[in-house]
Amino acid sequence: MSSSHLIRQSCRAIFRAIAAEQPAVVLVRNGRKVARCESYEISIEPGQIGVIPARVAFRIENQPAQGRYIASALLLDDTQFEQTSFPDGNPMRTSRDDRLVRAFERAATALDDPLTPSAIAEHSVRETLLWLAEEGIGFGPRRGLGFVDKLRTKLAAEPDTPWRSIEAARAMAVSEATMRRRLAKEGKTFGDLLADVRMTQALGLLQTTELSINRIALDVGYSCPSRFARRFRARFGITPSAIRSSDSRILSGSA
Repeated sequence: MSSSHLIRQSCRAIFRAIAAEQPAVVLVRNGRKVARCESYEISIEPGQIGVIPARVAFRIENQPAQGRYIASALLLDDTQFEQTSFPDGNPMRTSRDDRLVRAFERAATALDDPLTPSAIAEHSVRETLLWLAEEGIGFGPRRGLGFVDKLRTKLAAEPDTPWRSIEAARAMAVSEATMRRRLAKEGKTFGDLLADVRMTQALGLLQTTELSINRIALDVGYSCPSRFARRFRARFGITPSAIRSSDSRILSGSA
């Protein structure tokens, strides 16, 4: 099932090497979003809609205006999205076409309303994707999920689970040694991958919910809030509290 989120951020920050678990359609309401990867750059201005593909490592900068960055995002169900026949489209394009914006707003409203039947909500999402296609906007060529992509998805589904490498390997139906080798081919370790999945989810929760930082720490697998804060700062170069602080103007460090 797709979902809708309102994203808020008070400080200017750069988040390096962010790889979203789900493709997203983003409407910037206040401020500006700039996303860069090795292949391209996209800049979404106020009132514009753009897309962020899944599992692409982006350098993302959310630039507040008058101390506020506000955007709405439709997070697409990845499995359902992969099964659709929408054109690949250009992920670098943006649009403020009124018909697209209205379709986006209908989809967001439907997804946020628990009384809206799921079939109706998903129809609204598909309408938004069709209007994106009319504007030549899409998520680029689709690629198959690799081993690391599948492992990230599994960990992201249960970030608060006390994962150990042997349990993750069992969940992936491979030996622990095989999992280590496959991760090593991409320059990763299991511990680093797990921490990155948890921190990426924590960032999203900080921006899209009113949950306390302590609650978010627990939700992503950290029983000690101070350890969570240290790990978050090591990953993003910015503290969790600074994300929500209206007095902050901070550029984050590298991953």
